[in-house]
Amino acid sequence: MRGLSKTQIAGLLMSGAAVGAAAALLFAPKTGIQMRKEIRRISRKTINQLDDLQGDIRGQISEGYAQVRKMMKTA
Repeated sequence: MRGLSKTQIAGLLMSGAAVGAAAALLFAPKTGIQMRKEIRRISRKTINQLDDLQGDIRGQISEGYAQVRKMMKTA
C-alpha cells in the first residue's frame, strides 16, 4: 500500500469492517428486533470510529499547517 498514510489505511480498514459487518447482518438469521438493535449498535460504533478518525486527520492537518508556517517564518 505505497503512498497511503496510516490514517488512510485505518479509514480503509474501518470501511471494510463496516461493509463486512453489514453483510454479516444481512445474512444472519435474526428477528427484526434483534437485527435493528444490532444495526443501531454497529452504527454507533462506526460513528465513534469515524469521529476518532476525523479527529486524527484534523490533528495531522493542523500539525502540517504549523510546520509549514514555521518554515515560512524562518525562510
